[in-house]
Amino acid sequence: MRNRIPLLIATVLAALIATIGCAGGVPAAPARAASTLPEAQVLTLDGAPTDLAAAIRGRAALVNLWATWCDTCVGEIDALKRLASQTSGRSDALVVGVAVGETPAVVSAFARDREMRYLQLVDEDFRLTDALGQRHVPATLVIDRAGRIVYRGDALDAAGLAAFRGAMSASTQ
Repeated sequence: MRNRIPLLIATVLAALIATIGCAGGVPAAPARAASTLPEAQVLTLDGAPTDLAAAIRGRAALVNLWATWCDTCVGEIDALKRLASQTSGRSDALVVGVAVGETPAVVSAFARDREMRYLQLVDEDFRLTDALGQRHVPATLVIDRAGRIVYRGDALDAAGLAAFRGAMSASTQ
């Protein structure tokens, strides 16, 4: 019994750490039911207010919620850049990064330094993440052409990519 207590404490601590903050090791799960993307004001890199739902309207989108301080988020950048490059010629699909809890100036400099040329928005005041009930980064959302969230996951993975491919193929039918 004495040997099991430290293991139990370590297991509980690992579970708590995985659910708070940067959640890189938490497995992704599909959305339980499609829900509509909320209309919540975010900012462009120039600081102008905009709405994510309006920016996406009519297109399939992979939305990556991230932060500059999150190592797992930074680790996803190259994959997101490749995915954005693959969809850049399509008018019916896009990749969007939404930096959470940071200023447009910080995100703009970070995105410029890392050549993140896909659409970047900023949820400085947590309006979007609060409306989504999203409490950690990274997070992956797949939005269909009707603005419904058809997938919710943590770090970008095969399930998120498959959901995005499905949303893109459904957008051409």
